Amino acid sequence: MRHAATMTGWALGLSAMAMTALAQEAPPPDDLLTLAKGAVLVSASVDPNAALALTDGNPASNWSTGTAKNPPPYTFVFELVAPATIEAVGIHGAGERPGGVAGGSAGPVRVEASAEGPGTGFAPMATLEAGPEGATMAASTIDTPVRWLRFTVDGPIGADAAWVYFAEAIAHGAVTPPDEEGRFTGIFQSGRADFIELRQDGSSVSGCYLDNGGRTNGTLSGAVDEGVARLNWTSDQGITGTALATIDSTGALAGVRYRQRSRSAWGGPPAPDGTTTPCSATEPANPIVTALEETGEARIYGIHFDHDSDVPKSSAAAALEQLAEALESAPELNVVIEGHTDADGEDSYNLDLSDRRARSVVAWLTERGIDADRLTPQGIGEAEPVASNDTADGKALNRRVDVVAR
Repeated sequence: MRHAATMTGWALGLSAMAMTALAQEAPPPDDLLTLAKGAVLVSASVDPNAALALTDGNPASNWSTGTAKNPPPYTFVFELVAPATIEAVGIHGAGERPGGVAGGSAGPVRVEASAEGPGTGFAPMATLEAGPEGATMAASTIDTPVRWLRFTVDGPIGADAAWVYFAEAIAHGAVTPPDEEGRFTGIFQSGRADFIELRQDGSSVSGCYLDNGGRTNGTLSGAVDEGVARLNWTSDQGITGTALATIDSTGALAGVRYRQRSRSAWGGPPAPDGTTTPCSATEPANPIVTALEETGEARIYGIHFDHDSDVPKSSAAAALEQLAEALESAPELNVVIEGHTDADGEDSYNLDLSDRRARSVVAWLTERGIDADRLTPQGIGEAEPVASNDTADGKALNRRVDVVAR
């Protein structure tokens, strides 16, 4: 009860600050077919590994047939994080190929949708003649919620192209808020002897993993927002990185892991009954306490903000409480509260936004009873990314709050 009252008063106290903040243009519609929005690639008729690039939100990466031996049509099935009402669909052309490569960007495309499953119940949604560059969109003819989209590319632009390529599948619309209660609790098999165990408590997630045939292991921590988990991982050798994941309709963990800007698939189906990991028999510790004790720095993904806002969402309550508890457990500790953004927008705007967000966290902590002299807010803006800003999931991982001992 104390926390709820504190958060309400604090949010109202920030309204004047938010009203006088720098204005920014409204963002473009979110592409629902990105991992950052919880979408997964279910299947691709040609080279499904390369087709994972279609959900990264990066027009510079693309899928291609790679050879003339795979004639059209080419089909791709995507699953949304939850049922959604789709307003428009399309694809992003990959542009001109360098060096005279005999390939052509996708041309005629058919899009179908289903509310039943990845292999049944599909009905026509849109057809389009895609351009070679940029996004070509078509209005949806279906006004009821759907969850699976099937894109069929019937061929390239131009009859003389040896193979076909394109950069992104796109869907604009409104998603039904996914059920997040316990969504990320389970053990998942990520390799023959590799496993990932996650436990969700509210919006907070913690756990561990086994890698390299079970020979190495590490810990995980993070938070869930809108059906997507943003995670930190630390190996038993002290190597750190980030990850982004969702849970698909089969219960599988589908995600990617970043290490020094490299991006690789990470996840798998639910593990067989009886599977255990190094953290199965232990109670999860406060990840902020652990990080501050071990490295003097904690990366926090649970303090969520809406676009252009310095007032945390209600889902930020768990992470804010964890941070307060960490500071209460070490009363001699003074920290810098850093706000970080992705690279969208102007540098000056992002720096101001990150500073406002850092100050709002400090305001919440002082309302909660933490001595203001122990807290220094600092906006970092987009200057210190932990993942590539070229992808939608990398941008999601770069939006965060860090706590650094001083």
